[in-house]
Amino acid sequence: MRLDGRVPEQKLLAAKQLADNVKMHKALAVADLAKVRSSQILEMRKKLRGKVKLLVTKNMLFRKAAKTLEKERANILEFADSLSGPNLFLFTNIDPFELAILLDKSKVRVPAKEGDTATSEIMVPAGNTGLPPGPIISEFSEAKIPTRIEAGSIWVSKDTVVANKGDVISARVASVLSKLGVKPIEARISLKAAYDEGLIFSRDDLQLDLKGYSDDFALAVRQALGLAVEANYVTPETAQMILGKAHRQALALAVDSEYPAEIAMPEILKHAFIEMKAVSESLASVNKEAAPVSFEAPAPAQVIPPIVEEPSTEKALPEEARPPEVKVVPTATPPKVETPLEKAQPLEAPPAKPEKAVAEKPRKPKAMKKPIGEYVEPKPKKKVVKEKAKREKAKSR
Repeated sequence: MRLDGRVPEQKLLAAKQLADNVKMHKALAVADLAKVRSSQILEMRKKLRGKVKLLVTKNMLFRKAAKTLEKERANILEFADSLSGPNLFLFTNIDPFELAILLDKSKVRVPAKEGDTATSEIMVPAGNTGLPPGPIISEFSEAKIPTRIEAGSIWVSKDTVVANKGDVISARVASVLSKLGVKPIEARISLKAAYDEGLIFSRDDLQLDLKGYSDDFALAVRQALGLAVEANYVTPETAQMILGKAHRQALALAVDSEYPAEIAMPEILKHAFIEMKAVSESLASVNKEAAPVSFEAPAPAQVIPPIVEEPSTEKALPEEARPPEVKVVPTATPPKVETPLEKAQPLEAPPAKPEKAVAEKPRKPKAMKKPIGEYVEPKPKKKVVKEKAKREKAKSR
């Protein structure tokens, strides 16, 4: 208690440092220090180093610093008056919403204490604990963790769940978990207020539902795309869909009007087959004898387009200038005249009698008969040879 009414120099120096930090940084945020451990703050300092400056101070001291900045920073005094309870001050140059996302991602694991609420299922895995046998075995049994002693140490027999999400952790479970080195509690710093260039944000303003925002954006994109396609508004994203819609509509129109286009014939035949089947079934319900034996689906139709001759590039001549057509009359083939030799057929020779085996003499090859119709030179007559011989005898005499 100050009797002389003077403010200690340490407090004045601390207030001046707070004012300097507010001037140096663009934004200021305040986090709730309730149930926040010093180990958690140390972990957060390491993760946010270079981006956020963390400082723990009293609210009254910050109000004194805000009074000196009232003219430079709008609504800074109003922001200081709204603070209550133990607070952690965060000075940064990033956006308050970006800071909230950064803090949400910068969660840390801390050891469990008696009375803490489990943020998720806590399980002790089976295996060697590395702890020697002793009074700690009773703590394991009280925490309902099955154990056995093997090779001079305590072993957990099987995986055991000691707490579910939302359960309050007991003293025994917290003691066993701390001795095993398990850090089951997931802790983070939650912002309660923020100040950015004259704007004050409350806790509700800083709660961001990123998944909900992503779903809203996706829904808006789908709705905008559907509207553009229905309105035939051509963009690089909608051109393919608009062309596909036009193709489907044209095909449906061709099928309904039974226009025999090559692409529409399979669908036209399919619809006709379905209608025929429905008529057959309705007739069969009246008269069973009219029921068809079987239904065979038609094969896919193949439409062959007509061949269109291309017009010739040559100019057509008038009929007078055209050359006369020459008609070729085929001549009749003369009848075939058969010779008497061709008419005659060889007689069948009587079967030869079996004779005794006699050594056959080599026979001279018979001269080949000359084919009919070939020209044969006449042989010289023998009289000419005799006269020549007589003349030679006369000379010799």
